[in-house]
Amino acid sequence: MSAHGGDFGVALPANARIAMLEFGNYELRIWFDDGGTQRIVPASTITALHGASIRREARHPAPLEAPTLAERMRSVEAVAINEEFQHVIVVRASGVGEFWYLVADTFNFRKALGSEASLLFDQNMRLLLRKLTSIAPQAVADSFVTAMLENVPLPPPFDSYLEFFRTVSR
Repeated sequence: MSAHGGDFGVALPANARIAMLEFGNYELRIWFDDGGTQRIVPASTITALHGASIRREARHPAPLEAPTLAERMRSVEAVAINEEFQHVIVVRASGVGEFWYLVADTFNFRKALGSEASLLFDQNMRLLLRKLTSIAPQAVADSFVTAMLENVPLPPPFDSYLEFFRTVSR
């Protein structure tokens, strides 16, 4: 979007969503959600690894705790709010104008990690980040990546993907 034509002037940095990763000895193979060809990225060109929790609120109907007769007759329901967090990992590489990201909640860890993958989300995230940081030790790791690897509390979550992507694009 641009600042013209009545929209809000919000612009996302150039980005592409990762569908699959494959680790080589000195490179990373990346497939994207758009179905294009794979990219082979030399590990030496990976410059940064960023991560974040993105807060999501879901509203859904819920039964009233102690409905009155009138509320029962009108089938009135309360609204329950669930707060959940999605984890996002961003890979930045030199010579590439966009950044690549994966949404961990929908990422296929089994394909990327093979037999090393477990059924536990946190273990898979740590293993994926450990592999990324070991293949590209020169890459700058932000506080989320560091906290995940060291198994300490994560930094505060972002309120939206846009907010996170803007921070990462600096």
